[in-house]
Amino acid sequence: MTIEKIEDVIVPHRIIGVDTDWEDEILPIVEAYADYLGKEISKATPTDRIKKCEQFLGTTLPNDLKLFYLRFGATRLTERLLEVHEFQYITKNWGQNLLDHYNEEEQTVLSKLIVFGDYLGNGNVWCFHKETKEIFFYKHDSIPNINQMFGTFYEYLQPLLLFTQGEIGQDIEGLEEEIEKLVVDLIGKDRVKVWQYFSGWD
Repeated sequence: MTIEKIEDVIVPHRIIGVDTDWEDEILPIVEAYADYLGKEISKATPTDRIKKCEQFLGTTLPNDLKLFYLRFGATRLTERLLEVHEFQYITKNWGQNLLDHYNEEEQTVLSKLIVFGDYLGNGNVWCFHKETKEIFFYKHDSIPNINQMFGTFYEYLQPLLLFTQGEIGQDIEGLEEEIEKLVVDLIGKDRVKVWQYFSGWD
């Protein structure tokens, strides 16, 4: 795919694990971003590696996340999706003393969060809840730190794929701003403000 104007942007809507041919919307974006980076696209994650990950974590991965990895692996996008062997509980990632800074209710949530994605390498990470499979955004440098953002992995992936296309077309005047408007329409202004440091929305 080539992005020269906002009409070239793919707005994903086929839900992973629900709609057929959901891969067809995602593949052109993955290929375009790999070409933009000058790299090969990531390889699919083998089933046995996913099983080992689930055994290690003592829980199953969210089904849509699992299906995505079985097809695309730890795909290179604007944000880093970790390899499955890197998935770990946030308490292990940050140390058990992380919990000391939170109340009992927050500690309960944090103890069940599993890191699967890295925002910008700045300490902010994406997690799924061990039991509910909801998607949380942990922001280490702002309050609240613990943000329940999406009900499913796919709800996170949709705007991420849009932001990725924005990066591909960042030299096109006004395109990133138009994409952010699409994301706001998709997930709401409040969540964009939590997610994006440099959002121009007040």
